[in-house]
Amino acid sequence: MGLRSFFIFVSFCFLGYCFSFVSCNKVKKTEIEEKPRGETLVRIGNTEVTVEEFRAFISSLPDLRRVELIRSPEKMTQAVVEFIEAVATYEYAKSKGYFDRPEIKIRWIYNSAELVRSYIFSEEVAPYIKVDFQDVQDFYNNNKQMFWHPDVIRLMKIESSDKKEIDEIRSKIKDVKDFINIAQTRHLPADFDYGYLDADLIRKRFPEHADIILKMKPGEISRPMKFGEKYVIFAVVDKVDEGYWEFEKVIDQVFRAVREKKIKDRISDLTKDLIMSKDVFVNFDSIEKNFGVKLSREKFEEMFMQKYK
Repeated sequence: MGLRSFFIFVSFCFLGYCFSFVSCNKVKKTEIEEKPRGETLVRIGNTEVTVEEFRAFISSLPDLRRVELIRSPEKMTQAVVEFIEAVATYEYAKSKGYFDRPEIKIRWIYNSAELVRSYIFSEEVAPYIKVDFQDVQDFYNNNKQMFWHPDVIRLMKIESSDKKEIDEIRSKIKDVKDFINIAQTRHLPADFDYGYLDADLIRKRFPEHADIILKMKPGEISRPMKFGEKYVIFAVVDKVDEGYWEFEKVIDQVFRAVREKKIKDRISDLTKDLIMSKDVFVNFDSIEKNFGVKLSREKFEEMFMQKYK
């Protein structure tokens, strides 16, 4: 099995795990008499969720979350709005044939719908994975608060298990350039370059040596020190006062943020289109009767329309 085939297999298995309440296993009436479905709680298109299926979902939640929903009409209303999203996702997934494969057990867990949407909508979001440089630049300019940082230093190290060897290495190092050249021959980048760290993180990661590291100046190299079972030399390559990261230093981070936002926005639009294109039925009286929570139709419409209009 190739890597792509394996990924598709795993994705289908994950998708199968992430859906639990509505079963698509067709049983011949000659084998088992179909049981009548219970009272409908939510219906979107051809997909119905019964009160008992919704109860099974509520029962699967952690105790604190379950009590919170039962006690708060507003939170229950929000849960129903989000539940409709999951039903719409399931309805769409059926139309794509994801549940036609007999080897997949259909189990649908409402609070995992968000995890599988990017897979279900993979074809529709594919064009949105591409990000233009101008998009990245504009996102950085409009969201600079995301890239603020406290005072930070860029820290690197060279290590050895031999005290004599680390002393010899230190004697050969005259400046940061020498340090980096030697570090590159001995370690992988991730093993010698810690990147930019603030004071709190330095104290957490290097409690015994934090005071020494924080007092070092840019370009300064420490003496050999014991670090766990090994000996190390630290170098402070750069210091940057608090402020906003320059665009060039965070371009990869900005690129990922832009791509994630474009995909998320596209999936949100697709979900909205799905819901608005179907007849949506919610049995408010049934929720009050079975769960003791009286939902406000006005509040539901406010939340629903705010999200999907």
